[in-house]
Parts: sequence; structure tokens; C-alpha cells
Amino acid sequence: MAAPVVTGPYWIVTGDGRSTEELVQAGGYGYAHSCVISENFPVRSPRSLRRREVLLVQFDREVTSEQALTAAAGLGLRRPTPEDALQFGVQYFEAQREGPVVFLHEPWFGYFGRRDVLCLWTNAGRRELGLEDFDGRWAPGYRFAFVGRDEPVE
Repeated sequence: MAAPVVTGPYWIVTGDGRSTEELVQAGGYGYAHSCVISENFPVRSPRSLRRREVLLVQFDREVTSEQALTAAAGLGLRRPTPEDALQFGVQYFEAQREGPVVFLHEPWFGYFGRRDVLCLWTNAGRRELGLEDFDGRWAPGYRFAFVGRDEPVE
């Protein structure tokens, strides 16, 4: 098995005071899952601006979330937050057109008993923000967003 391919960096700023709903709206998605709301996916409190480096990790084979997390940790990368996903979608419109981007944050226990994470993808030419099953298997086309450097904005 080849080493995962890492692309980026993509620099985002978090903690700008916008709510989950405001970030979803700012993303300009053709579709956004109705469960992506502040109650389920809260964002960082205002006045805590952070500059965060997001790197995308892609595998040449099918992987589980745990395998992706272990590989990322081996690269010195950390797990993202839901806010990272939302800010990435706002700040990097085109990245998800190149292939799905999964954010393996702490999963949200969904309404139907599934542990879900945020995923950005394209369907029929429109950008979408959805939920994917954390406990499923991920095909080689998926890219996983992880955090490298994280620093306060001065």
C-alpha cells in the first residue's frame, strides 16, 4: 500500500462569531442537510479567532474512519471540528468540486442512530453539504480534512 497523498495547505480562519446557520448560508450550497444546525454542530465562541491549516489526506484503497484517523495522527495531524468543515466550505468553494472532502470530527449521533460527520461534495454540478456515516467505509476518491498548524489571529 502506498503512503496517503497529502494536499494543501488550505488556511482557514475560525471563531469569527458566525453561527452554524450563517456559515451554511455563506457556503452558498445547492443543497445543505437540514440537520446541519447550531444545536447539532455548534461553532467556536466569538472573539477566539484562530488561523488553522487544513490538509487533505487521500488513500489509494478503501479505509475506515479509524484507519484514516490513525494515519493522520502518524503524520502529526489533528482531528477537525465541525466549524472547520463549515469555514472550509465558505473559504474554498472549488475544493469540493475536485472530489468529496470528509471532516472526521467527533461524530454527531444522528436522529436515526447513525454517527455522522460533515462532508462536502458535488452532485449534478452543484456544491452540497451533507452528512456521512462515520462507521462506514470510505472509497479511494474521498479526501479527509485534518488540521496541522493552529494559531491565534492577532
